[in-house]
Amino acid sequence: MKIRSFKYILKESFKNAYRNKLMSLASISIISAALILFGGFYLILVNLNHNLDILYDQPQMQAYCLPTLTDQQIAGIETEIKNNKYIESYSIVTKKEAFEQFKKFLANDKLNEGGANILEGYDESSMNVSFIIKVKDPQNSKLVASQLRALAGMENVKYSQQTIDLIDTVSRWVRIVSLVLIGVLLIISLFIISNTIKLTVFARRKEINIMKYIGATDWFIRWPFIFEGILIGLTGALFAFIIISYLYGFTQPRVTNNLAALGDGFEIMDYKYIWSTLVFFYVGVSALIGASGSIMSIRKHLHV
Repeated sequence: MKIRSFKYILKESFKNAYRNKLMSLASISIISAALILFGGFYLILVNLNHNLDILYDQPQMQAYCLPTLTDQQIAGIETEIKNNKYIESYSIVTKKEAFEQFKKFLANDKLNEGGANILEGYDESSMNVSFIIKVKDPQNSKLVASQLRALAGMENVKYSQQTIDLIDTVSRWVRIVSLVLIGVLLIISLFIISNTIKLTVFARRKEINIMKYIGATDWFIRWPFIFEGILIGLTGALFAFIIISYLYGFTQPRVTNNLAALGDGFEIMDYKYIWSTLVFFYVGVSALIGASGSIMSIRKHLHV
């Protein structure tokens, strides 16, 4: 394409978009709404998956032995854990370590000021020896927990599989709902852009006919309308990106602080790790929707 032709196409695109500014504004608004919705679901999904990875990397299970077990009985349980094919690694928390951790917890508990004094008269003999266990495949956590509970001398087994299952289920539903809603909104965007371009095409139908009769090619006529659609789409994407970036920047530190208070290592991802993917999708989808809507609207007017 020659530079002069390219300049003509760009000029016509801006003129057409301005000429139907109300419809252009409606198209930009609906595309922005669809992309903001997509961005919101995408950010939720990315953060759910990120926290799932954190959970997978943590030891998934802690098995508590009865406090009355002898060293020999605990050694027997350790052998069972060591030989379990589903267990990747483990560590032992001794009675002394458990007692020190409990004292530290009480000392830091603001609701029980001076709580460490509660342990006066007690010693480490009342504590459990426990095993902190990392399972090779977290999906086998339930099976391993049942095997450990069946061991003689095992008092309790706690594991994070329920949390993993909950986040996994939420991620799946967020993915399904977001795909359906975004699909509906993108179809509406396509329809509105197509009608916006139709108005321009209708206003210029005589001009298009004359251009056809004097030998202008279909693509020479089509390009200004395609660029108009792309222009509307990209403008909508720009507004969506600004709004979603502001909202995420406003929300991220507040939610992160609340999650930090809960413990367990949950966190909201920093925006610098996400924005490039969002821009790539926004530009691609908005340009595709804009161009498709334009091609659909002008097709029948080229058959002269």
